[in-house]
Amino acid sequence: MVSFGLSYIGATVGLVLGQLRVALLVYVLGSPVAGAATSLAISTAGTLVGTWRHARDGRVSLWLLASVGAPSAVAAFATARWAGSVDARLLKAAIAGVLLLTGAAMLRRRPEPAGPSEHVPSRTFAVLAEVVVGAVLGAVSGLVGLLLGSLRLPAMIRYARVPPPVAVGTNMAIGAVTGLSAGVATFLEGQIDLTAFAVVTPLTLLGANLGARRTGDLDPDSLRRWIAWILLLSAALMLGELGLELRRTA
Repeated sequence: MVSFGLSYIGATVGLVLGQLRVALLVYVLGSPVAGAATSLAISTAGTLVGTWRHARDGRVSLWLLASVGAPSAVAAFATARWAGSVDARLLKAAIAGVLLLTGAAMLRRRPEPAGPSEHVPSRTFAVLAEVVVGAVLGAVSGLVGLLLGSLRLPAMIRYARVPPPVAVGTNMAIGAVTGLSAGVATFLEGQIDLTAFAVVTPLTLLGANLGARRTGDLDPDSLRRWIAWILLLSAALMLGELGLELRRTA
């Protein structure tokens, strides 16, 4: 039910909200690697349903899907295959760090598109920036099991000058291709808990399908604030637990 609520709200505001799910799965499954990989697979299933509805309604930019989504998918595949060899404590610290960063970013005011008087970079520079941002966020996604749409969406609205409804749909589509690529890698490495995936995914798909129909109906600013504080609390608890583990082993 938690996953249903996350996917419903996430599809409505153009985010996946896997940050809350990955924190729960890390503890339930007892492994940062399995928790991250399984959460990523579940999030991807939800984004595919949400993306289909957004694309059908014309809210996906194919240009950004290529310039940001393609490098994101390649980088996510590479790092997801490597994640299993990372020390579990380091991976947990990385997940907590991303939760902190995401929560802080979501507490900031939702950006508006750049105005006509503001400096707009050249198209060549903009394309290069899109590729680099896509690759960097994709690499982090494959490592920590998060699609990071909450970091990508504000930049798309402000700097790519994409209308918010299109940014919402495109952001979810980029998350879908990133998650698919990383999901294939984690499946090949045997990192996904198939039981947890089978139990949680159906409700996630239902929530994403229903939520995508209501894009714009919920107040995204209020939701962001609530979710941001939950993310910050989750990160603090995770870091606190990690600190206790380090003290015990010292």
